[in-house]
Amino acid sequence: MELWMVAGILFVLAVALFIYSLTQKKEKDQAYKELEEFSLTVTRSMHDLNKRVKTLEAKQGIESLEHMLPQRVTQLNRDNIITMFTKGYPTEAISQQLNIATTSVQEVIDAYIEEDIQA
Repeated sequence: MELWMVAGILFVLAVALFIYSLTQKKEKDQAYKELEEFSLTVTRSMHDLNKRVKTLEAKQGIESLEHMLPQRVTQLNRDNIITMFTKGYPTEAISQQLNIATTSVQEVIDAYIEEDIQA
């Protein structure tokens, strides 16, 4: 008889924990939603600020630093650059299509060629 009581208590405890876990998921979903909204707000603000800076630079006749400094290239862009390079696209075309500085594209291509030579 005691074994059935222990099993019953454990079953009730398991059901209670299961219901509790479902309520916690809703709280997580709400937190993720708030985080996504905050991230979107920050991204919009950054975009607006960048537009304002570019407008002010144009009015003042200041050359943007984007053209002077090589850009950081993400892994996805690296893969796209290498794919386009192996298909025969010239560096300038890759740069224009992916909206990346020509010097950055050339650096990725040079690193790719160097890896093949060393391998």
